Amino acid sequence: MMGRIEVRDWKLVFGKWLWMSVFYFLFSTFSSAQIDTEIDTAHIKIGEPIQYSLKVPLQVDTPVILPEIQDTLSFHIEVLEERTDTVLEGERKNLIKRMVLTSFDPGEFLIRSLPVVVGGDTLLSASFQIKVDDVEIDSANLTGFPIKPIMDEEYTWKDYWDKYWIYFAVGILLFLILLIVAILFLRDKKRKDILAKTPKTPYEEAKYALKSLDKQNYLQKNQFNPYYSELSYVLRRYLGRVFHFSSLELLSDDLIDYFRKTTHLEKEEIEQLREFLYDSDLAKFAKVVPEKEKHDFYRKWVEDLIEKTKPLELEDETVQELRPNEKYRKLR
Repeated sequence: MMGRIEVRDWKLVFGKWLWMSVFYFLFSTFSSAQIDTEIDTAHIKIGEPIQYSLKVPLQVDTPVILPEIQDTLSFHIEVLEERTDTVLEGERKNLIKRMVLTSFDPGEFLIRSLPVVVGGDTLLSASFQIKVDDVEIDSANLTGFPIKPIMDEEYTWKDYWDKYWIYFAVGILLFLILLIVAILFLRDKKRKDILAKTPKTPYEEAKYALKSLDKQNYLQKNQFNPYYSELSYVLRRYLGRVFHFSSLELLSDDLIDYFRKTTHLEKEEIEQLREFLYDSDLAKFAKVVPEKEKHDFYRKWVEDLIEKTKPLELEDETVQELRPNEKYRKLR
């Protein structure tokens, strides 16, 4: 009893499998029959092209979805070109997908079936077995082809820029910095030259000379001769320029007589000037050193006299326009 049941079950399973196989075969045959798939060759060398075409006939209004192809069909088969054409024939049309395939590996490979969805049904294209031969190298003739020398490549400006742009940028930046520094230097030098050529007033010249005298530090060095020589020269030149007479050509006594005959200085100032010139002449010519307290006293007295007698107003209006920030007084 058990043996009969097992035989019956086996027959049922076999029959079911047989019907499924027949159905799958008929479905594959029907699907393939609806798609015309061709290749121009099934035997190539590495890198040679294979012309592949897939043709789908259908009604004009029938929706269709063609397979989306990337750069490869499989690991060994690459797609070099791809395009899709539509050919109308009355109420029918043909969708033709053309591809150029190749392989860079020797061996036998399968161009797999591609699914095409037509009106909701999925049809499969035919598959092809191809053979790819390796390229044979004639090693016996390799010695007949010597190694070619390295060819020089001509560089363009763009090539140099792409390779050395950072150096160009740094060079341009340094050039601009140097240009700015040069402009500022020349501008400052020009300003100094203008100031040097601009005539100083008697007061400006005397003040500048006193500052230069202080920088020499004659008193700290016990150099009294040059100290009194320069101090008396500064005062003499200033008085001569302010009161418009040749003060440097007069002797000390003659200079005192000149001021006694004028109203430029007061009597007390004239007497102090006489004492200062007398002590200065002793220090210059007789090398007699005045009392220690007179050194700083005379320096301060000379500056005070210059401040007291400085012009506060210009008689010439054109000169006043040139120096709008300075005040002068008319000479007495």
